[in-house]
Amino acid sequence: MSPTLDEIAAAVLERVSYLRCSFTAPPEDGWIRSSDLIADPDRLRAEIDSTAAGRGTDDPQVAASLYTQSYAFRVPSIAVAAFALELPTPSTNPAATAVRLGRHRPAEVAILDKTCHDVPTDDFVDALLDEHLAPFIAAVRATTKVGERLLWGNAAASLATIFRALDVAPFGDPIVRARAAQFERAASQRLTGLGSYSRLDTPDAVGWYWTRTNCCLWYQTTSGFMCDDCSLRAPAELTAKRLDDLTGSTPA
Repeated sequence: MSPTLDEIAAAVLERVSYLRCSFTAPPEDGWIRSSDLIADPDRLRAEIDSTAAGRGTDDPQVAASLYTQSYAFRVPSIAVAAFALELPTPSTNPAATAVRLGRHRPAEVAILDKTCHDVPTDDFVDALLDEHLAPFIAAVRATTKVGERLLWGNAAASLATIFRALDVAPFGDPIVRARAAQFERAASQRLTGLGSYSRLDTPDAVGWYWTRTNCCLWYQTTSGFMCDDCSLRAPAELTAKRLDDLTGSTPA
């Protein structure tokens, strides 16, 4: 018998404690269906604006970028994690998901369709990217002059973050990495050129990383502090930091 959504969500949670979901989304508790946000760009813009001050910005482009990055991580997190663990995947249809704000960003996801299916990689990727994230990004851009490539770069980085969260220390999970590679190939039409995976091998650990090719603009809210995968970091600096994190000592 195939596992239920409850069992799949529990398996994901057992692997990563912060990848969790709700199965109900009462509007009175602040939940908004993804399909409602996509259908109403003005409402989406109001949601983005409500997070701006908490993210440390009054720039609508920066706020839109950071909101999109959080959305593209949280909303598909359980489905992508299930895919990475070779489990049946829940629906990513916008009508079947809802989001709730927390800490000035999309912080919680509800999955409202309890059915899960084993689907081909191409079908899973098409449903997530073409049927959900593409119309979501279009709705963001309907009210904000912000680059489409920037927002897709955010989505690519967020999806990579989900895969990387499931990669177990110290030597990684070959199944998760193989599934990430399958996803990357299937998503090439949307995500090619927006970043890439790499690895660092040491005797005691193997690091697995994503490096972006564009910037999410977060540094504008942090006095110049940059993300760990930021395209603005010099490659040598980025490698040195990752090696330091992996081993505890930066090479001379």
